[in-house]
Amino acid sequence: MSKRDLIDAVGTALRRSTLRRNGRQAEREIVFAAWAGGLSVRSSNAAMDIAATGTWRSPIATSGAAVRRLAPALQGVEVTLSYCEGQLAFNTTRLSAREL
Repeated sequence: MSKRDLIDAVGTALRRSTLRRNGRQAEREIVFAAWAGGLSVRSSNAAMDIAATGTWRSPIATSGAAVRRLAPALQGVEVTLSYCEGQLAFNTTRLSAREL
């Protein structure tokens, strides 16, 4: 997927106006889920679809704040995502994640 698309999608999912408030704490996770043309990046009240190729078996939740910080620092213009045993890899950088 395009790095720019990833940055935009995470920004949309984490925009303050879209976050569900639970008391004083903002929602922390975003979910990567498959759709017909690629991946969808979702919070509880927002989603953005990203054109991508490959196979994505089930929705994966991870820290939205961590992805927001990481995405602009990734090398290159394309990003490869993969999930294995509690780790979501963005190219070679891994974040803790969980399968839903």
